[in-house]
Amino acid sequence: MLNSIKITDITKTKKGLNALFSENGFLFSVDDMLLAQYKIEIGSCFSQQELTLLYEKSNTNKAVQKAYNLLSYRSHSRRELFTKLCRNFDAACADAACDKMEEYGLINDEEYCRAKAEYLINVKKCSLSETRAKLLTLGINKDIIECCIENYDSDTQTENLRYLIEKKYHSKLDQPHKVIASLMRKGFSYHDIKSALSSLDIELEDEY
Repeated sequence: MLNSIKITDITKTKKGLNALFSENGFLFSVDDMLLAQYKIEIGSCFSQQELTLLYEKSNTNKAVQKAYNLLSYRSHSRRELFTKLCRNFDAACADAACDKMEEYGLINDEEYCRAKAEYLINVKKCSLSETRAKLLTLGINKDIIECCIENYDSDTQTENLRYLIEKKYHSKLDQPHKVIASLMRKGFSYHDIKSALSSLDIELEDEY
């Protein structure tokens, strides 16, 4: 084979991979599956094109393993996972790994968005506006976001506002306009804030 590259040594790495060497030194590492699939052993010869393909497959497999590791800690949106994988792998490998995770049902933007929205609204007491903004930063499609939050209405906002006013702003109610300004910065509407204050028998002397 013209211009072939011979494998002169194969050693196990600390991570359990197989480091491939040629007469010019270290090439790259592959897992056991690729080692068997390509029948790689000392003395095997490959063209540069074949080694490039093998290198890309190896990197994709590593990206898949990295994705498993990241998802073992917590759920991710597809774009969030892709962005993290791109810190160590090229875009093609990261994208292929994300495809695998979707194929195995380990990432699903609709399910992730629904769970994240419920957490932000019901636990963190965020406004719908702030929830939308946070979900968008995670790379979730706008249509998916709207579908996931469509069942949260003004009553939900009033309940969240009541909670925030009683738990976080209660000591500041001697300056209600500052409380209103702070809550509006969090994305709550003036109408919903007034409704929440009224339900707590807190009246404003004049319009904001």
